[in-house]
Amino acid sequence: MSNDNPFEVSSDSYGDRSEADRDASSAEVSSRTIELLNQTRPWVQLIGVLMWIGVVFMALATIFLVGASLMGGGVAGGLIIGAVYGFMTFVYWFMAKSLTGYAKRINALSASESLRDLEDALEAQKNFWKAVGIITLVMIALYVIMIVLMFAGVGLMQGLFRPGAGV
Repeated sequence: MSNDNPFEVSSDSYGDRSEADRDASSAEVSSRTIELLNQTRPWVQLIGVLMWIGVVFMALATIFLVGASLMGGGVAGGLIIGAVYGFMTFVYWFMAKSLTGYAKRINALSASESLRDLEDALEAQKNFWKAVGIITLVMIALYVIMIVLMFAGVGLMQGLFRPGAGV
């Protein structure tokens, strides 16, 4: 590394290492790291199982709402709510799958103590939190849209029912 450029990357940087040096499957993880993840696993499994139960109930509600709307008179309303529940079922399915995958990868890490399994567990955790973040942003956007539509509807209703509005 040259002393002229403080931003120059040294020759032993990760990108310049050999393939054997980058192979994380032979590296071991500290026992404290494994212990902490093992303490996290039961809580991850609990929330994962509760999410799977939620997926089942939401799927049943979707089937009921769509079926009832097709058999009854209120087709449009029931289908819209059924579609929302169907979307929510998919979202919860993805989140439950991510959490249970995270717990399984913690189990694999406990057995192997390899850096590769730690990376896999952290990747599963990253996927879960990424999904939660995206869902949160979508929900905030939907709330903003609903609030704007609500105020627009209130304004429209006030205009329609004003004395002398010619309704």
